Amino acid sequence: MATIPPKALEEVYAVPPAEFTRARNARVAALAKSGHHDAAEALRKLRRPAAPLWAVNQLGRSDPERLEAFVDAVARLRRTQLRDPSAVGDAVREQRTALEALLESARARLTEHGLAAGPQALRRISSTLQGAAVDPRHADNLRHGRLTTELSAPGFEVFAGATPTPLKVLTGGKTSAKEADTQRRAAERRARLEEARQQRSREAEERERLAREQQAAADEAAREVEALASKLAEAKRRLSDARRGGSAAARKPRRADR
Repeated sequence: MATIPPKALEEVYAVPPAEFTRARNARVAALAKSGHHDAAEALRKLRRPAAPLWAVNQLGRSDPERLEAFVDAVARLRRTQLRDPSAVGDAVREQRTALEALLESARARLTEHGLAAGPQALRRISSTLQGAAVDPRHADNLRHGRLTTELSAPGFEVFAGATPTPLKVLTGGKTSAKEADTQRRAAERRARLEEARQQRSREAEERERLAREQQAAADEAAREVEALASKLAEAKRRLSDARRGGSAAARKPRRADR
């Protein structure tokens, strides 16, 4: 698959969702005109971003300092979970504070453009921010406002390593092996609960997507019915006019004979 120039992605995701198609098509035409036909075709296939993804992509432009603080907080939380379980609580609070600041900024952007900023939208924004922050490639796209898809929040295993493994207990620290194990188990339970919550959220989003598609199909069918009804009414009117005209023409000779 052809690579879409990063600058093109930044440009089309910078505009409000309602203007996305126009901006995308203009950029597609420019790429094609300059001979980059494969990239133009790849860009043409991009769909308009949902409001949560659009809001996430605005943060790198509107709030870069808070965004960088959040990415740094996620990195510190990951290091802390691996190296110093006793400090995990502070790291989690720092990460949560940074995330809440970004969510408030995203909410403001959505509200400013008349887009839904309810709990469901904010959950999707939160998941995408957390999913992007733990991956260097996604984090770079996040900073430049060119994420092309929503992401899932990472589970405990992302912070602890490739697979869930016991955290190392540092000798000489304030946390005993038993306490560290308790913290690890609690973190794993939270991760499982979060994964279950995310699964329910994904299922709800899928139901909403199907409902939107069904409603769109129903609306399209209704428009087609209205168009056909309008055409039928117009055809009936023309038929009636034609019949009246024929009757009038048939009567004229009889009047002339008299």
